[in-house]
Amino acid sequence: MRGRYFRYLFENLDGNLFHTGSIYDKERQKAVNYIYMVESCGGKAEQDEETNVLEQGDIPETIDVLVVASYTVKYIERLIDIVGRREVKAVVLPYLAPIQRLVLVGEMKDGSGRGKESARFLQDPYVFLKEAGVENVFFLFGNGKAIHREPEELDSRFHFEKADPTTLQLIREMEGYEVPVVRAGYMKKYEFFFYFGIYGLDLKVLSEFTREYFSHPENIDKLSENASEDYASQMKRLIQSYLRKFGNSPETTITMFAMPLHTSIRANDSFMTQKEFESGAGCSKWGDCQRDGRCCCMIKCTYGRDHDNLQRHKRGMGEPRFGILMLGNVNLNRYLSEIMRRYSKVIPRIRGIGVPNCGSGKEWNHQMLRPFIVKDRIYWICLKHDITSAGVVSDIVLSAASNRLLPVDAARGCCLSGYIIPKEDED
Repeated sequence: MRGRYFRYLFENLDGNLFHTGSIYDKERQKAVNYIYMVESCGGKAEQDEETNVLEQGDIPETIDVLVVASYTVKYIERLIDIVGRREVKAVVLPYLAPIQRLVLVGEMKDGSGRGKESARFLQDPYVFLKEAGVENVFFLFGNGKAIHREPEELDSRFHFEKADPTTLQLIREMEGYEVPVVRAGYMKKYEFFFYFGIYGLDLKVLSEFTREYFSHPENIDKLSENASEDYASQMKRLIQSYLRKFGNSPETTITMFAMPLHTSIRANDSFMTQKEFESGAGCSKWGDCQRDGRCCCMIKCTYGRDHDNLQRHKRGMGEPRFGILMLGNVNLNRYLSEIMRRYSKVIPRIRGIGVPNCGSGKEWNHQMLRPFIVKDRIYWICLKHDITSAGVVSDIVLSAASNRLLPVDAARGCCLSGYIIPKEDED
């Protein structure tokens, strides 16, 4: 019998939300795997000692899409580990101006090989990733046009508009050479749809800050006998000036909507469910899938438990909500209206939402709940953190009986999974 099986997995990895997803086509024996990773801004999360996810074997050998939602030293190191030890077909990440990358270099305290690798990445991320064998690198700055058709009706497999000439010229001036920066768009990977947005500081503002800073003679040291000390002192003052001006600005972050394609209830019998699991144990059937050589979730745990219910579920209802919206660390007080406009076409297909920045009250806007006061159950996935706001939790839980908060902490993760089976195969 034909069928597609999909899952979304959410785990606490070193005190940060680590999200993986996959879809498996039983007939074609083909899987698509992706990773979306983001580190919280500020505070201290509940965590044990640092985890090497690659050594745990939780990441398949081939990753079709790897999304770095925001830059942090820890996640730069994790990105380097993954692209160095796995086949990664596409990486999606924000474009950061040289001054923003310089700030990250200043945060590095490790002078070992690992720290040097991270510094080399920040010096030229595009070249680093291409040398690591990544086939497609998408540096995002600004958003392309929002989609106004159903994802299944979109023509292209990849659609990322080239940045406008003014922006590309500005980047060329800052970098000293051309960098292939594009506007956030969408891609179709086999039977999975990915739709991106990006929000953060404007490059023009950053460029003007740098020019203004170096226009003042007092900000340029006269060279002494020790040129390296002069340079280090100058860079330190530049970083301090940047942090004074932009330290409280919204972080540049990538948002992502993901869902399986061709899920029409008229043509398919389908189901989606939610499960929790203990940290370290992961999905009880994930190891079986790996041993079978498929590296995908077959939701055997649910299928075996309640077969009759699965076969009857959602017959005769409308289009299913099988999509996930990951919001990274986006500031909803600043960008909510833009996000709603960008994702308006897919809102009726969203089942799960990643609460931005671990439910910090600083980034939260309760108006985010309004489009999701619906009859369907909606899952809000939130990493438990010391910046998690009781007010945010209360807003989500009390806004509608259909809302479910799924906290992820050092002890437990969660999984949303389901299947899509053509009805003609059940006759």
